[in-house]
Amino acid sequence: MEFSKSDMKQFNNEKIKKLECKFKQQTLSKTTIEDFSNELFFQIFDYLDGCEIYYGFMDLNKRFQQLLNSSLLLFKINFDNKFFMNICKQIMTLNKHQIFSINSCKPLSMNRFFSSFSFDSSFKQLESLVLYESQSNILIPFLNNLSYLPRLFSLTLYLLEGLTNLVDIYKIILKLSMLKYLVIITKDSNLLNSLSINIDQQFNNITHLYIKNHCSFNDILILMSYTPQLHHICYSNMNCIATNIKNISPIKLSKLKRFFLCINGIKFDTFEIFLSKIDSKIEILSFTTRYEDMTYLDANRWQSLILNKLSYLKIFDLNYYVSFQNGFENRLYHGKSNQFSSSFWIERKWICEIRKEYGGIMYLIHPYKTRWDELILDETVNFSPVMTKSTQLILNDICAKQWRNIIHVTIRHALALAEIYHLTISVEKVFFGILIPILNSLPKLCSLKLHSLSFGDPEGMNPKDNKFFFSMKPKSKITKVYLERMDTD
Repeated sequence: MEFSKSDMKQFNNEKIKKLECKFKQQTLSKTTIEDFSNELFFQIFDYLDGCEIYYGFMDLNKRFQQLLNSSLLLFKINFDNKFFMNICKQIMTLNKHQIFSINSCKPLSMNRFFSSFSFDSSFKQLESLVLYESQSNILIPFLNNLSYLPRLFSLTLYLLEGLTNLVDIYKIILKLSMLKYLVIITKDSNLLNSLSINIDQQFNNITHLYIKNHCSFNDILILMSYTPQLHHICYSNMNCIATNIKNISPIKLSKLKRFFLCINGIKFDTFEIFLSKIDSKIEILSFTTRYEDMTYLDANRWQSLILNKLSYLKIFDLNYYVSFQNGFENRLYHGKSNQFSSSFWIERKWICEIRKEYGGIMYLIHPYKTRWDELILDETVNFSPVMTKSTQLILNDICAKQWRNIIHVTIRHALALAEIYHLTISVEKVFFGILIPILNSLPKLCSLKLHSLSFGDPEGMNPKDNKFFFSMKPKSKITKVYLERMDTD
């Protein structure tokens, strides 16, 4: 079962409340800490670092020594504090059978970590391991010992300091049959090359895979050929490449349900081929990209791809960023507008949203959410009229002196894709004078949401612009306005 961040936060909050309740119940009749039950101490220790527990309680008395050596207590070790280094070594030596997780996120601690010991089967409770950068001649032998850990379900590697032989690392990791969760994050320059196609039918049990920076489209496809149990993948690469991707055979991943991609530098045609190589029943697809290929805004191409290759898709989240640098502000989408409001998208309740960000514009397609201006609709209400007029423009970056750019660049780009029915300006203290030309440029606008307005003249504003603003006749037919705050300065 999958948990979202909000689900996990709620779960942890409920867990803490139960602990607080039990703590209060016991403290009502207890006068000293020694009167607390062992069960309560175990629950308290679950929220503390293992070294802190050892340092604070080991030398108190025999009772706490017994508690700390109990098989019911599992330690979470963090190698990020020099002060606790000797204590960590003591736990790793005397209580290795009680260690649940090891987390080392600093190069210095990693060097000491690797030189202190090696893993063996006595680490029988170790389920999670987080390791930071180390030299290949130290890291590779260390990783080889992971096969002795019977319960190592989660492995995270941060390889950010220098070049590492990733092929050798993957060859070792892909043989760890107990592993379920794998994260490998590298620098952009550290690329995975020459990982061979899985012709020997060598498989593992990885269900969750998070890869950042070092895999091309070719590499990630080859990597997935080793993971038939894959359920969730998150793949990020800001300098992605794809060569001879057509020559790779389709990969069957019958359990893959969630696919999150964040890539730059890939054309839509190549992305389409990439997805065609994955034989799966993906239910959630989140795709973020930045590339000068307006085909990403072609609703018909997406519709065809979804119907033919992603027929099980339930949630679609597209984030396409267009930079206004290097003259790209003059390139518009020239396809037919309002295609993301067709029946295909309405039936699935996926809507279009456009955001003005710093230096560019973000086009989004995502599941529909009720806006501030809408009443709660019961299940019998026909959503079609609401969905066809749901396109929203959000201005997160706006300067009063550059109001012409907002109209002639941002709004021009937005209207090339779809009619805008809802406008949100999230910037604080927007000069009220620029609203008239902005609203007049959006003839279909129904609602307006503002963070705050300012009536003071913006610094550097041309007096002729002010005169122009107040000479304009409002044309907007807005019926709903939401203003969070009014500033009078």
